Amino acid sequence: MDQELAKRLFETGAFLVILDAPRNLDFGIDLDTWEIGPLFKGLKMIPPGIHYIHYSSVNSDKQTEQLYPSDHVSPAQVDRIRQGIRDLDRGLGAYPLDSPHSSYQRWQRLTSYITPQMVHELLPPSGEFSSATGSVYEDEELDRAKKKLHQDAADQPSSTEAPTTDSFDRFNFVHSNIKHSFPRDASPEVIMKYSRDKSWLLKTLLAAQWQGDPRLLLGEIQLAFVVIFVGQNFSGLEHWKFLLHLTLYCREALEDQQLVDCLFSPLLDLICVQLSECPGEFAASVLEQDNFIAAVLETLVLNVHECPVAQVRSRLERQIGFLRSQLRDKFNWSLPLGKQLQEIEDEEEGEYAPQVVYLD
Repeated sequence: MDQELAKRLFETGAFLVILDAPRNLDFGIDLDTWEIGPLFKGLKMIPPGIHYIHYSSVNSDKQTEQLYPSDHVSPAQVDRIRQGIRDLDRGLGAYPLDSPHSSYQRWQRLTSYITPQMVHELLPPSGEFSSATGSVYEDEELDRAKKKLHQDAADQPSSTEAPTTDSFDRFNFVHSNIKHSFPRDASPEVIMKYSRDKSWLLKTLLAAQWQGDPRLLLGEIQLAFVVIFVGQNFSGLEHWKFLLHLTLYCREALEDQQLVDCLFSPLLDLICVQLSECPGEFAASVLEQDNFIAAVLETLVLNVHECPVAQVRSRLERQIGFLRSQLRDKFNWSLPLGKQLQEIEDEEEGEYAPQVVYLD
């Protein structure tokens, strides 16, 4: 980095000051992590945007997993640090803008749709989380476990007890029953259609939860991925899987050109970026769990292949072709063609295809 750029970033970038950091601290920002030395006082030249500070230490508070309480520094101390920031310069590491792997550009691609308001609404009130931070997904798992403890599990009502996790240490992920993806009082034909095609549920949730703005949905998919990929919290994985199931299992919605432009096409680019960051072991142990990735991507390929809008089909198939190459080269995964999947579906269903039965 040349001196002129460094000087400009020092004047305009943000500072993160950490005083009295413990030994053996693994400290990171965004996609970079270091084991800090005794002179470490924080970071300088942090560019504008969303950033994720993460750390791990054998000396952290075992009760809260915090290095210090959030109200530890008084406003007067903050002012003194700000006025004397140049005195701390030797102990401030520079944000890795010019790292060999361009981590800042990669981080920008991973977080391009995340907004400050989204972070404020979805993360715990403190803005901090750990690998143990809970969510509605843990509540559901706890409810299922309680039911299994009873022999008459089928007759047990859903748990109404408060979650065991701290109410202030929870993600505010809003979850919906992905299996109940059809309107109330729907006819048998509509129930059968939208049980497989999540288009009705997507449009309903898009209006109710994301203000009709697909960019907010894309941002939530990005945030959930960061929570699992960098934060190692499996609530992020469950939410990421739910959101991909919601979007990639849509068939009718692919006929909506506006949704293709603002949601489905950007989503394919987003998935390519996310998978490009995943090392092989992460993909094998996390993303391939329950064969999830294969199922959602094959469903997308089939839905696009059967889309009646030629322009949409051609556009999305080009993007899927790039994704298919990426999966093959990076993970040695094989993503079938739409024609192959259609033939498999026809063979599997045949006379056993779902039928609507009316009872007199």
